[in-house]
Amino acid sequence: MLYLLYIDGFLSNAGVGCYFGPIFVGALAYADDLLLLAPTPCVMRKLLAVCDNYAQEYSIKFNAKKSN
Repeated sequence: MLYLLYIDGFLSNAGVGCYFGPIFVGALAYADDLLLLAPTPCVMRKLLAVCDNYAQEYSIKFNAKKSN
C-alpha cells in the first residue's frame, strides 16, 4: 500500500493512457509491479518520459530487465 501511495503522484498526473469506456486508465499496479497502458507508441513514449522524470525526482529505480 505504501508503494502505491508513493507512485500515485505520477499515476494520477500523467494524463496519458487508455480509455475503457468512460474509465481512464494510465497504469495498473499490483504489489511492486506496474503495467503502463497506452493506445499508441507515441503515447507510450510520453508515459515512459513521465515515469523517468518522476523516478529521477524521487529516487525510484525501474528494473529494465523485467520490462517488455
